[in-house]
Amino acid sequence: MDKEKLNELWQNAGLTNDFIFSKVFLDPQITLELLRRIFPELIIKKVKLLNSQQELKNAPDAKGVRFDIYVEDEQHDRFDIEMQLVNHHNLPQRACFYQANLASSAYEKGTNYSQANDSYVIFFCCFDPFGLGNQQYEVERVIRQYPSYPYRDGEKTVFFNVPSLRHEVGQSSRIFLMYWLTEKLILKISLS
Repeated sequence: MDKEKLNELWQNAGLTNDFIFSKVFLDPQITLELLRRIFPELIIKKVKLLNSQQELKNAPDAKGVRFDIYVEDEQHDRFDIEMQLVNHHNLPQRACFYQANLASSAYEKGTNYSQANDSYVIFFCCFDPFGLGNQQYEVERVIRQYPSYPYRDGEKTVFFNVPSLRHEVGQSSRIFLMYWLTEKLILKISLS
């Protein structure tokens, strides 16, 4: 590929480009703002331990997980932010696996299970992950016979159907999703 074509691809790269996605969300202020928009009910003052492509493996022969963006807030709650371009029809199982890996690092030896930190997995999908037409899907465990009972296991997964035009999310999140959808977000990234 010639230099001009590469330059054009770079100039038109948006958040669906893995490198751009990582660079953007490794900025603590951008990631903090994103998490505040997705979880306005949480009081997140700052984020730390920002890692791109964070790999966790529980055992030498076990399948490992690689988080696109791994973040911890000041209360030690953990967040995994994922971008999903292609529907492999396995997101519920994948989210479960990611949650399990986040949870395993939330339990310290000798600590009561109720003291574990919360974990959040966020998928930005370039498709409707469940084919139900929503713009946002929030997944938490419930007791089937008592769905309104607060079963608090500390895990929450959020899926965004980025191309949806239903505008079911708050305005601040909708603005972010619209930027993503149109890929008109112009990013000035310093590579120094």
